[in-house]
Amino acid sequence: MAELRAARRYAQAAFQIAVDSGTIPTWRSDLADIAQVLSESDLAAALDDRRMPLAIRYEMIERVLDISPLALNLAKLLVQKGRSLDASAVADAFNELADEHDGIAHAEITTAVDLNPTQVANIEQQLSTTLNKHVQAVAAVDPAIIGGIIVRVGDRMVDASVRTRLKQLRKELQGAR
Repeated sequence: MAELRAARRYAQAAFQIAVDSGTIPTWRSDLADIAQVLSESDLAAALDDRRMPLAIRYEMIERVLDISPLALNLAKLLVQKGRSLDASAVADAFNELADEHDGIAHAEITTAVDLNPTQVANIEQQLSTTLNKHVQAVAAVDPAIIGGIIVRVGDRMVDASVRTRLKQLRKELQGAR
């Protein structure tokens, strides 16, 4: 949990710089590159190894990352503070802040059968109108819900699945005895 809070602090600082300079898209890209190198690449273990001199780790970062100077400073700071493996969490937290700033919401749509792109687009449009945000949806299939739909947007969920309706009906019938 402490790692997540630290990642959010770094992301908030980067986001404030990005807003002030009008470079949110550049920062999104730079943080994605930083996350890939610092926490997902073959170099990740070496960059996190405190036995290796910091100057050498900085050189590695400078050679591999082609990003803005301020983003490069953030990458170096993460390495210096022993938080290089948290780079993905920083990028994720930044993207959440940037999406909120840009009025973008992400939705997960779960149905029992595959939806075609037109159906997904229609659901996105309905959600966009309801939430007054631009909704980007990802569709998933779970045959266990039998039918209907489950929609998750952030921490909100609407469960209109047949499985849930049947469970509710069972509870009501058991309570009627």
